[in-house]
Amino acid sequence: MSEENPLRDQILDISRHMLFEDGYTSLSMRKIAKQANVSATSIYLYFENKDHLLHTLIEESVEDLSLFIESKALPVTENIERFKKIIESYVDFGLQYPEKYEIIYKVRPESMARYPKEKFRKARRAYELLVKTIEDSVSAGDMEVEKPLVAAYSIWAQLHGVVSVVLNKRLDSRIDQKQFIEDSIEHVVQGFLVRTTVS
Repeated sequence: MSEENPLRDQILDISRHMLFEDGYTSLSMRKIAKQANVSATSIYLYFENKDHLLHTLIEESVEDLSLFIESKALPVTENIERFKKIIESYVDFGLQYPEKYEIIYKVRPESMARYPKEKFRKARRAYELLVKTIEDSVSAGDMEVEKPLVAAYSIWAQLHGVVSVVLNKRLDSRIDQKQFIEDSIEHVVQGFLVRTTVS
């Protein structure tokens, strides 16, 4: 928790946990206040309303995801290795911080006020790093991708599927979880590499 705003951090932690366990419809300022052992008025000192609170939760979770991916991927200079590191760290974040990860995707847009455009642009940082890495790999001749933007989004969707299957305990019991994750990551990586044919 932050030394400057411990109550604000506590409110966010409680709200995140409530959303993860019970969903958006169960979230209320009154319930949060009760869990935090404060009055509802205290929450409004930090958040204008429920949507403001929710936007803050999404924004902070996306920022944490971006920082996590960047810390693992940016030090890697070789294109394909960086590509793989981005993919691995996306999955790692989802499995290590399930409450933060699920808050990014759990709430449907129609359930809350529109997410501000400037925040959407900020939220794309890790995604844009993936796009740039694909573009660099294409330029270096390591990949053949016509539409890097579409490819990156497709990868994000595949990875979200992998993480969701594991978090929601939907993996076939005959499949080893660790092997499933490793193979899924490898399938994504290998699917984008240039194949050299031997005559």
